[in-house]
Amino acid sequence: MTLTFRDIMSADATELENAAAAFRRMGKRFGELRTDYDARVRGQVARSSWEGLARVGYDEVARVSSGQFGDAKHQAQNIATLLTKAYDDLVDRKRTLGRRVKAAEEDRMSVDGDGRVTLDTTKLSEGERLARGHDNTFAEALDEEVAKWQSRIDAAVEAVNDTDAAIKKTLIAAVEPPDSRAAGAHGFNPEKVEYTPPGTRQDLDRILRDYQVDPDAGGLVEYPRNWVLHAGALVLEMNESVTAQEADMLDGLGLSGLKDFKEVKGKAFDAADDRFAPDIRNGNPDRNDNHNDAFRHTYWNALMTKKYGAQWTEKYATTHEARPGNQPEREAMDLYNNEIGRRIAQDHPDASEEELADLVEKAVRDGETVVVDHGGGRLTFSDRISSRETGEPKLQPPERGQPGKSSSLGGGSAVGEDSGS
Repeated sequence: MTLTFRDIMSADATELENAAAAFRRMGKRFGELRTDYDARVRGQVARSSWEGLARVGYDEVARVSSGQFGDAKHQAQNIATLLTKAYDDLVDRKRTLGRRVKAAEEDRMSVDGDGRVTLDTTKLSEGERLARGHDNTFAEALDEEVAKWQSRIDAAVEAVNDTDAAIKKTLIAAVEPPDSRAAGAHGFNPEKVEYTPPGTRQDLDRILRDYQVDPDAGGLVEYPRNWVLHAGALVLEMNESVTAQEADMLDGLGLSGLKDFKEVKGKAFDAADDRFAPDIRNGNPDRNDNHNDAFRHTYWNALMTKKYGAQWTEKYATTHEARPGNQPEREAMDLYNNEIGRRIAQDHPDASEEELADLVEKAVRDGETVVVDHGGGRLTFSDRISSRETGEPKLQPPERGQPGKSSSLGGGSAVGEDSGS
């Protein structure tokens, strides 16, 4: 649920601080329980003369139980730390919103309880009020000022919502064991999970680090592999290289499904060229690592989510990026933007394809997506640089690249020609 201006202004962020203190107390208590358990339960048995297979089995169970107390302690301490950092970030962003409201009111604006900005005509001089009624240029200038302040306040509200979403995501990660199995069935997570303020340099470093996928063990294969599909696929002009797992998923669509799939891909490419046209006039027809690329991946995933559902789309889009030789910047950019596209489609289940395209374009222009930064080696948010300023990947992939053509299915990365399609 998205927080409104009214929600944010009335919220008491100290609840996060209180929760952090509670988790710190829990961590301390779990540590005490482990000490008591080791001394009074395991210790008691250790001092006894009990022998045999049952004793060996008990010792193993007791060791695991003791470890669970320790894992619970570390998980509680970690949650306390990240909640404290999240509190600081949330308070800072709420203060920014408050400062913008105050600055707007000092600039002859009125901000109501829902965050709607209007011109406070009582703060205009008599001459300004007369000019507003008779001089269209002056009136339009005032309207532009209202719109600018509305945009600034809306951006501050969105920044708080970004923090709220990041807190939720981090808390979920903190209670999931490292192998991502359900915490309730497999115990506590002792690993430290950091809270990263969204929209920061630190956040970009996290995206580059975390949004990676292991290369497909089956490598690249020429598609289609199935001779039954081959003739039809040639008609669809789908002779290309894909990952082995990607090929398996495409086979499952059948020939008619492949036709629909290619149409979805074509819509993503066409819309990207319409809304973020390659700079062909200046000799730069590149569609990789820039805003065209960011829109294409985001919109492609939004369209696939609308047609196939988020679960299938996430699995397919991830296997699509598991190409041997995929460079880290490109892989992280694509995986992250794919996720944004799926989220947009899930948040707007009734949106038409055109409405989804508008939402995706807004996300790219507002900096919700990422592109490769100038000079390569890092990412940046898509509202911080223009397409002409974007760079090319320069970090080496963690594994040896395998030669192959890029997939024309929509945005994968490969070693070879047009590697960012």
